[in-house]
Amino acid sequence: MDGAVLRTVLPHGLTVVTEAMTSSRTFSVGVFAGVGSRHESAARHGASHFLEHVLFKGTRRRTAEQISAAVESRGGELNAYTTKEYTCFYARVLADDGDVAVDVLTDMVTASRVRSADVDAERAVILDEIAMHADDPSEVVAEQVADAVFAGSGLGKMVIGSPASIEAMSRDLVVRHWRQHYRPGSLVVAAAGDVDHDRLVEQVAALDAMPVDGPEPRPVRALPAVERPALVVTRRRVEQVQAVLAYPGAGLFDDRRHAAGLLAAVLGGGMASRLFVEVRERRGLTYGIDAGETTYSDAGMWSVEFACAPDRLATILDVVADQLDRVVADGVTATELADAKSQMRGQTVLSYESPSSRMGRIGTAALLGDGRSLDEVLARYDAVTPEELRLEAARLFGQRPTLGLVGPRVPSAVTRRWG
Repeated sequence: MDGAVLRTVLPHGLTVVTEAMTSSRTFSVGVFAGVGSRHESAARHGASHFLEHVLFKGTRRRTAEQISAAVESRGGELNAYTTKEYTCFYARVLADDGDVAVDVLTDMVTASRVRSADVDAERAVILDEIAMHADDPSEVVAEQVADAVFAGSGLGKMVIGSPASIEAMSRDLVVRHWRQHYRPGSLVVAAAGDVDHDRLVEQVAALDAMPVDGPEPRPVRALPAVERPALVVTRRRVEQVQAVLAYPGAGLFDDRRHAAGLLAAVLGGGMASRLFVEVRERRGLTYGIDAGETTYSDAGMWSVEFACAPDRLATILDVVADQLDRVVADGVTATELADAKSQMRGQTVLSYESPSSRMGRIGTAALLGDGRSLDEVLARYDAVTPEELRLEAARLFGQRPTLGLVGPRVPSAVTRRWG
């Protein structure tokens, strides 16, 4: 039956979750490892992302070219990504090629060779990737704000590492990171589409016998709060200032995040939102402005983002502050709240229509311990009251924010207020 999520935990702790979609002709599968940049020491900064790269470089059974060709020659997609909390290797293929996709992924995760030559080759690639991110002002401002808001915690670290940490990364360190964190109990295999749950459990048995090295990873410590307003600035010879105004927000399991999400929709969730109408439509101060939340398992960040000419920055910040104050004082209208709930429902449901997106959802949910169904999450958003929204606005915007800027100069009016 469509929508039914099946779950099996193997003897050593490996979790397998599936969601069958009877009308689908495709099969999406991912192997999720519960390690990301927040779990890394200073010496291992970027190791999770580095490992993601080198596991594609060849196994005892396949060369790097054979790994990609096994899936791509069938019209499928094979890729991976690293986040601050987990790493995922995934494949998307026609249903008839599901066995091949699973075999390739399990081969990579269990039997990669991780040769010194491969580590050196990927070191150069990752250094280029770091340079590419450094050339993008929007990436730079996002990272510097995260570093300020989550100061003292791993959530402030860049996922890809720093030039210094990548230069120093050795083959032995990458292998130790692999064997310490890719334990059966830290792995989830998720699949959606035309999937046979029992068949998948049989296929991934090798993952349940992963060799391990070193002690069990320690729990990540609690996050500190931002204690003072922070102005973080990077000077760049560009035409516009990239700006992010950020507040510490709710984590994935914090019930307040539902009101915070609806606040983001009302204030900056599209062309009908308060900030877009006031800043773009009425005043013509910037091309676009958005509000949103970044959520991790135990912490989050609520932010407003825009780019503008330097001489318009102070005015836009004043308009934003005024709009946030108005929500705290007066709340939102019944129509605004109803529209925000409808927007949240539509965007959420539409984003989980494909087998690949459903695979991602059930995989991360199992990894992070989120047992709620999609319907339960949507019902909680629907239950948010106007007063609950106003109280969350008061809590959020009563905190001291961080302002991140990347641009050619900062107007004196901004530095006086934030410096």
